[in-house]
Amino acid sequence: MKVDALIISDVHLGSKGCNANKLLEVLKEYEPKELIIVGDFIDGWLLKKRFYWPQSHTNVIRKILSYSKRGIKVHYIAGNHDEYLRNYAPLKLGGIEIKNDMIWNNYYVTHGDLYDGVVQLKWLGYLGSWGYELAIWIDRTLKRMGYKKSLSAYLKLKVKEAVKFITHFEKQLEYQAYRRSCKGVICGHIHTPALELEREIHYINSGDWIENNSYILYNEGKFTLRKHK
Repeated sequence: MKVDALIISDVHLGSKGCNANKLLEVLKEYEPKELIIVGDFIDGWLLKKRFYWPQSHTNVIRKILSYSKRGIKVHYIAGNHDEYLRNYAPLKLGGIEIKNDMIWNNYYVTHGDLYDGVVQLKWLGYLGSWGYELAIWIDRTLKRMGYKKSLSAYLKLKVKEAVKFITHFEKQLEYQAYRRSCKGVICGHIHTPALELEREIHYINSGDWIENNSYILYNEGKFTLRKHK
């Protein structure tokens, strides 16, 4: 299916929680004119701790490279988990453009971590990253044993909602779009998909590929929030 743009974030390749196969199905389903990756595509924090890289993660990268080879423009916005790329941005590699942020179609595109006060305390961010992955591992073990409630979702809700409350994440992102005279903001980071176009400054969050498996489509001037079927 041809669309104008496909927007994803927080894939976390290198993480055991990453649903790479599901993302690959979505990448095969659409042929966008532009692919926008809004940070945390590769989880450099976890890869520093230990190496985990199954074939499914390589397959996702190969598919995105095939996008680029076919002339599809790929925008890669660096996040906090792949912050090492910020040292090289802006950088263009073929059809892939690595950036710290950008303005696209009058929307400010940023991962969002730079406006999250808790993540600025880097040691706390690392702790949260490892703890969240442990919760996902426990969660999937419990599900195999027949439990239906999600421990990782519960912990994410408690921790992320607290972070969002303390830092006023959404309002801060809206302000950053406002000060750049943009119509809205497109971000990721907090793993909570949202498409809020009724606000004075539009707030769009493409979610993640750990639990929500969500993405944003842009076609003929309209945004749509979708999740892997």
